[in-house]
Amino acid sequence: MIVTVTNPPTSELPVLRKVVRASTIDLIVDQIRNAIYSGSLEPGQSISEVRTAELLGVSRPSLREALQRLISEGVMTHAPGRGVHVRRMRTADIDDIYAVREAIESQAVKLVVRQGRSTSRIGTALRELEHAIEDNVARTIGDADLNFHYAIVASSGSARLTDLMKVSMVHTRLLSLSEKRGYEVRCDLIDSHRKLAEAVAAGDEPRSLAIVARIMAEAASRLHGSDDGFDAQVVRGHDDETPAGDQWLQLRERPNDTMRA
Repeated sequence: MIVTVTNPPTSELPVLRKVVRASTIDLIVDQIRNAIYSGSLEPGQSISEVRTAELLGVSRPSLREALQRLISEGVMTHAPGRGVHVRRMRTADIDDIYAVREAIESQAVKLVVRQGRSTSRIGTALRELEHAIEDNVARTIGDADLNFHYAIVASSGSARLTDLMKVSMVHTRLLSLSEKRGYEVRCDLIDSHRKLAEAVAAGDEPRSLAIVARIMAEAASRLHGSDDGFDAQVVRGHDDETPAGDQWLQLRERPNDTMRA
């Protein structure tokens, strides 16, 4: 059975492009992850089993199994009597999510440096980030930023780290989409990312790890709304960044609650 969605969202987890001969459950999970990552499915949104199964053209048992996997990943939540919802991240989630990101990316850096692996993919992702910042569109910058970090992990050659990063990217995006100020991204991050790419390419492990730690600390600090000695420049997203023809919009409900501790 093939899962199809016409006019897919532009924001897409890069790992999905690598799926070959995936099971129906894997495909359902990837489609829903991408819908969350793109913002088509919003934090707090209820998932109608009947409507979602019809949209994807899959059986309800297959959809249930996929949703259980997403619940175990922390992407969805389930409450008796309330059903399944896209997880709305809280302020208390910020530090934990970025601690996991730092652990994944730091280990990836170590593998790249110690095994002398190619960093060409990181360089390509850096150039894409530079172009995205020039375009000055929040979602494009956000995608390119996460793709850069994904490129570091993918360059490690570790399939397990890559799988962990795929889920961590969704958690990171949910943090931004759950933010009460609305979706916004930093547009002044190219210098730190360029320095990170250069340090990894030069095989400078201590410097690379220090930069990763600083990037994660600054990202968490910004979401907390604190001022730790840096003045971040941000670009705010707009509703029209989601394609009008996106079929996932058929399922959208707009919850009233906002990110809270």
